[in-house]
Amino acid sequence: MKIKVCGMTNNRNIREIALLHPDYMGFVFYSGSPRDVSGRIGELELTAIPPSIKKVAVLVDQPADRAAEIIKRYGFDTVQLHGDEEPGYCKELMTVCEVIKAFRIDDSLPANLGLYTGNCDLFLFDAKGKNRGGNGIMFNHDILQAYTLATPFILSGGIGDDDLPYLKSIDFRQMAGIDLNSRFEISPGYKSLQSLKVFITKLRNDASADRQ
Repeated sequence: MKIKVCGMTNNRNIREIALLHPDYMGFVFYSGSPRDVSGRIGELELTAIPPSIKKVAVLVDQPADRAAEIIKRYGFDTVQLHGDEEPGYCKELMTVCEVIKAFRIDDSLPANLGLYTGNCDLFLFDAKGKNRGGNGIMFNHDILQAYTLATPFILSGGIGDDDLPYLKSIDFRQMAGIDLNSRFEISPGYKSLQSLKVFITKLRNDASADRQ
């Protein structure tokens, strides 16, 4: 299972979390987020992240040329689109990097999901809240039983260090990974190294035992 740690904002924290070797580390470019780094991304030590960890730019309704500029200038491997971006926009960015299209879920799957199949690499399903991500709440995962599309998805929204038994109990066919954010924070954008270390180690150990 892929692990994405999102909303990084601090150089010391970036170096700490990189030592845990998540599959993705995300950086938010959105003024409405308390984890916004758009005004100081040049100060962050992205070079401290090894190539084995994909750097993710989380964007919200940026013009396509501006999105491509951010990706190329700062060496992002992946873009996560968390706004109302159209399928064609997503497809265009697939020529630049890996594309994750995020959807904010309330009580049902979006009716237009099928339009994005083939126009992005992954979906991300997050809980709909007052903010565009990082709300610390879950949506009703039972609705994912009805998901039948070919595009793999990352599960996001309110996953915390007490959810390991739950994550082990669920079995969604196209679930590719999980997104960890606000419930592992000491303050907005600053992750608890100890909590993440315990959680990630246990998750990977459980996954390894299941394969044996």
